[in-house]
Amino acid sequence: MNIVIVEDEGITAMFLKEAVEYNKHTVIGVCDSGDALFIFLENHDVDLIFMDIQINGALDGIQVADLVHHKYPHISFVFLTSYKDTQTIESARVVRPLGYLIKPVLDRDIEAILMVVEGYKYQVQEQKVNKIYIGEYMYDVATESIHRGDYHVSLSKNESLCLRELLLHRGTQVSIDQLLYSIWGEEENRLSSLRELTYRLRKKLPGLDIDNLPNVGYIIRAS
Repeated sequence: MNIVIVEDEGITAMFLKEAVEYNKHTVIGVCDSGDALFIFLENHDVDLIFMDIQINGALDGIQVADLVHHKYPHISFVFLTSYKDTQTIESARVVRPLGYLIKPVLDRDIEAILMVVEGYKYQVQEQKVNKIYIGEYMYDVATESIHRGDYHVSLSKNESLCLRELLLHRGTQVSIDQLLYSIWGEEENRLSSLRELTYRLRKKLPGLDIDNLPNVGYIIRAS
């Protein structure tokens, strides 16, 4: 993958670059502001951006990502932040990031998030459609709805968010932290809520193989 890092802390940017390249991906650019990123994207093909939320310039990382997302919808995002702020994470959802990294970032965090991104990119390229067929179910990516034959399965907002993450990364484990961020942002003490959520999904979607990997995450087996 061609990856760009948007980070205004030089030491952090260098660490990210070395960690990404160690995992056999290409960092084609490092930018310290939104303005620098906009110029860079005009002349380069980018697959993924590691975007720090707090960066130099008039726009923060979420605002920059929103603008990039509308012009280059194929580019994926992973956000970096040192702020445990629910409202910030909520705002970041507008560009549907593939994950969040909380500073200080560890090598294993980067390796894990790159595996998630690779799995997602492969699935999107493989499908080239807006529908996911799995077992007896059809999931419409555009409307975020799931059907069993002609029957539409009604899901709550949080059930839908959880299912979307699991289906977009089906065949790949989705970490507990990633699911928690995707559904509740930085709200704490939500692990029991996640267990209840996956329990309800299993009840509403019998036959859909949602496996719990203890203390690791969840996975929907590809079929």
